[in-house]
Amino acid sequence: MPLDPVPPPSPHGNNPSPKHHCATSSPCIIQLSDVGRHYHSFPKGTFQAHFTPPILPKLVLHHFAAHPPTWTWTTKDGPSKGKSFKVPTIPIACDCSAPWVVQWIIMVFHSFKAHLNPVTLDPQSGRVLPRWLCLYQNNFYVHLQSQLRTGSMPTQAPTTTPKPPQPTQPLIPSTTANPLSELQEELQLLHEKFYQFMSSHEACCGRCSGSPTNSSKSDSGGDDSSSHSPIPPLPFTLMDNSPEGAVPVSDPPSWLVAVLQHPDTLEDFTGELYSPGPPENQLHPRTLTAIKLVFSGSPPFYLGIAGDKSLHVSAMADCALVATTLKLPPDPSIPLVHF
Repeated sequence: MPLDPVPPPSPHGNNPSPKHHCATSSPCIIQLSDVGRHYHSFPKGTFQAHFTPPILPKLVLHHFAAHPPTWTWTTKDGPSKGKSFKVPTIPIACDCSAPWVVQWIIMVFHSFKAHLNPVTLDPQSGRVLPRWLCLYQNNFYVHLQSQLRTGSMPTQAPTTTPKPPQPTQPLIPSTTANPLSELQEELQLLHEKFYQFMSSHEACCGRCSGSPTNSSKSDSGGDDSSSHSPIPPLPFTLMDNSPEGAVPVSDPPSWLVAVLQHPDTLEDFTGELYSPGPPENQLHPRTLTAIKLVFSGSPPFYLGIAGDKSLHVSAMADCALVATTLKLPPDPSIPLVHF
């Protein structure tokens, strides 16, 4: 969005309105009508490390040139009651079905958040305080518009339809096709191939796991239950908080048992653990490390552990906290995580 031109000095001696100067002690209050008009400086003490917005890739610029990021604001009273207005913004959260360019913008926001001082965060939820959040969205929108002007991006998506190649000629990638659509189609094909592979792999493992048992029975000539080694104890004890104190959980969910007994589970997830509560959108602020869980046929989610050995389930997590990824077979007891 271009900046408003500065009016020349009036010959009658009337001076223009004074130029805005950002305060150094607190973030500026930005009205809805002023979002994206000009850059505002962050107050002193905002960052614990220097943060600079990155240069946006061309595919990101193409996407936001065709789909400007806005939200709708509707007035509830006054002379304009019921009217809706488009307000520029920058997304800070999304689900796994969002385009990858939007997810890339979300990663930039998490990088910005990692550079902030604790004074800019809510001590209870760990989220960025609204005034600093509005300042970040305004400045990043100004940065986006500057990148669009510099890169001379188109203002709308191309409408021409690429001609299909001749059957006798090799396929040549079209320069007029939407690269975002091509990437989404390719990602969908990879998802289908992945789930097909997981299904065939599980079926193969099921057949192979039964063969040693059968051969051992034929070699022993009968029931060999006495020769089996005893089942080792669980490497964890799941506890639950109650008014009387911490008590063991008698019937933990099967998906959690499968994760905690997995041979590739981190050593942090052993010993006395506290049962996770309801799923959240983001991991607990005091989370030390996390595991990405991919159950076949279900969207991935994250299991994190805090310093007090409490477990937390979330739909999203900072990539810096994710230590490993576990791929597991389908389980009907997995929690319903909202994205």
